[in-house]
Amino acid sequence: MTKGSRKVFFDIIKYAATLGIAGFLLWYVYRDFSLDNILSYFEDINYYWLGLSIAIALLSHYLRAYRWNILLEPLGYNNLKTSRTFIAVMVGYFANNLVPRLGEVTRCGILKKNDNVAMTSAFGSVVAERALDLVMLVILAAFTFILEFDKLHNFVFDKFRENFPDTGTFYSLAIAFSLIAVGLLAGILLLMKIYREKLHRNSIYLKIRQLVKELLEGFLSIRRVKSPILFWLSTLGIWALYYLMLIVVFYAFPPTVGLSFIAGLTLLIMSGLGMSAPVQGGIGVFHILVSSVLVLYGISVEDGKVFALIAHSTQFITIMVFGGISFVISVFMHKNQSNVVSK
Repeated sequence: MTKGSRKVFFDIIKYAATLGIAGFLLWYVYRDFSLDNILSYFEDINYYWLGLSIAIALLSHYLRAYRWNILLEPLGYNNLKTSRTFIAVMVGYFANNLVPRLGEVTRCGILKKNDNVAMTSAFGSVVAERALDLVMLVILAAFTFILEFDKLHNFVFDKFRENFPDTGTFYSLAIAFSLIAVGLLAGILLLMKIYREKLHRNSIYLKIRQLVKELLEGFLSIRRVKSPILFWLSTLGIWALYYLMLIVVFYAFPPTVGLSFIAGLTLLIMSGLGMSAPVQGGIGVFHILVSSVLVLYGISVEDGKVFALIAHSTQFITIMVFGGISFVISVFMHKNQSNVVSK
């Protein structure tokens, strides 16, 4: 087996494994539901609100494309159009629904193909974007935990006790892994210092160093944005739209119509964690987290699972349809020859 065929083989295995995990989790959540049972719930849905949720989602993706342009501007890419970057973002989401974590590379590849943006710079900016999203999620989670301390405190610690009944063993393992990680890092840094002169004469090392440098440049672009007010407003706007995208689904499903806006904030955190899971489109993980937390707000287990299915399916289908259309458009888009890096 050649090196290329081995890579393809392992990629197929990895894809099949993540798809299998997603399928198993989805089956596990809905194993007690029949198809007729699920379809009966969909008869009572107000599809106007689902349509509004789709529109809000697309607007959030467009705003993400706009923010990405702001991140790329200090790297010398001044002629990027949001409409073209939006195509790349949607294709990236489309790819993520097929293969976990493929979307980040795919959308950078689309921007490279159509707008001549260097892959390393684009990917570095995507890493910066993801890091910022993680920070925003943590801040929102902390804020929500304070507001809903009684509900979420019991929920989190009950789940923790279910999975780690022996907390002493858990903490011991955590400390051991941390010490091993620190030791490995210290060893690598020491070896690099000892063999510094030899490394600087090695062509492979120099190429890797240049690659890391370009990635860091893209990552640190967040500190050099030329329109910081617009950057932070667009960041807040993206998360506000994510919130509204979930809230309007409350009104589409009769059992959740009376849920509070704070419940929507809790759902936003859980959905964010679910979509971050390393499975296609957060399938299964999203459904477990969202349906579990809805019970805290008086929604039955069954209704919570149906709501999770509605909310996730709406956005999954949106990405597959509009992402698929964006992919076709990207294939026939003319290359932007005027986009020359100016530093």
